[in-house]
Amino acid sequence: MDRLWIIFGFSVVYIIVTTVVGMWSVKKTKDTESFMTAKNQMSTWVIGILLMSEFIGSGATIGTAQGAYEKGMAVAWNCSTLALGYLLYSYMLAPKMNALGEYTISGALAHHYGNGVKMVVSVAMAIALTTVCVAVYTGGASAIAALLHIPIENAVYMIAVAATLNVSFGGLRGVGYANIIHTAFKFLGLIILCATAWIVTHNNPQLLTKIPETHYSLFAGVKSSQLLAWTVGNIGAVFSTQYVLQSICSLPNPAQARKATIVAGLAIFPIGFLAAYIGVMATAIFPGIKSVMAMPAYFDIMNPWLVGIVTASIIASTFVSILACQLGATALMIKDFYVPYAKPNEKKKIWATRIMSIIIGLIPIPFALGVPGMIKTFFFARALRSSITVLLLFMIFAPLMTTKTGGTVALVLSLIGTITWMILGNPYGIDNIYVAIVIPTVVILLDYAFNKMKQTSNPQIENQ
Repeated sequence: MDRLWIIFGFSVVYIIVTTVVGMWSVKKTKDTESFMTAKNQMSTWVIGILLMSEFIGSGATIGTAQGAYEKGMAVAWNCSTLALGYLLYSYMLAPKMNALGEYTISGALAHHYGNGVKMVVSVAMAIALTTVCVAVYTGGASAIAALLHIPIENAVYMIAVAATLNVSFGGLRGVGYANIIHTAFKFLGLIILCATAWIVTHNNPQLLTKIPETHYSLFAGVKSSQLLAWTVGNIGAVFSTQYVLQSICSLPNPAQARKATIVAGLAIFPIGFLAAYIGVMATAIFPGIKSVMAMPAYFDIMNPWLVGIVTASIIASTFVSILACQLGATALMIKDFYVPYAKPNEKKKIWATRIMSIIIGLIPIPFALGVPGMIKTFFFARALRSSITVLLLFMIFAPLMTTKTGGTVALVLSLIGTITWMILGNPYGIDNIYVAIVIPTVVILLDYAFNKMKQTSNPQIENQ
């Protein structure tokens, strides 16, 4: 059978099967609550895998392999430090957020900071999640188009239709079971590529002499400031991701929420190192290629059936992020805007939820087709998540230090400051992630100090 047809056929079957699996959960999503959280419908282990799925997109594999080709194994930490984020989340936030019973980040923050913060967070996070979809549509479609030798426009439509059907029919349960398959193929594809790299270098040990010594180090090749920025950014992303909160709320009690988060951390830890190993070995096997080809370059020396599996794993990388982002944006728009203003009954609400998920799934298409440069705004999501994390931590661990006004001002100034800092090109080598953390922290502390002074001068004034 022709090599291309094997790869193409495997990929098409994979997309159809995973889409059908996701849509099959339509029988279990009869109301908005089951659509958004799938309450008690999935095991702790399934939720654990579901929790990590948003963070194992193409950037965690193709991007890490590309970085490792250039700088070495240390690039693995750009993905694997997410495990630390999940470990901290499991003990600091998972039980508390599960007990809170809110499945949106904005709703959780509104308990303490009020509707001002709620609306800012909801709009900004929905835009950020949709922007991430644009980035993934663009990157995923480019990879799929190159692998299957089809026009990139067709690849964009393929991704959009499959993902939107999955989310609109299956809700969190459908996304969960589809992402179990995607995650399994993700690991399988990485393992196959690692095995291929090991076999080639084992049979040709002289190739290893071409690898720079620093490429083997887990810390050389990456500045300590960059490593710290990755770590802080990943912890912030885990702490304030809408999809993570939805998954946590699907579990029946805080103890299971903690266990699921630990599972997520253990599962995600090896991904960065597997991808980095592939990239480092590529420097010996394929010297002189463009670094972005560090992973796809292996396809030319592999059996077509194995290439089909690995291609499916790349497709999986695209879908795991898109499904999570679409579901998260849908939850925010319905809960924070449609329901409060339309006050629908349950039948109208579930239909509105499905329609909104379709709209959110289709919005990225024209941008992915015509304005791929917009993916540079991806930083907005990371900056926002870090700022929100600060507000969450103050709300949970120092609630008496925060006020509604202080929280709203802190978030708005943080967004403005972080975006401005990024546009300026991160002056003085200070990553924008630090700006996103420092500004809200300083504003909240100043607000607390100001209110304490007011209370001291006039004891009758109460904290807002």
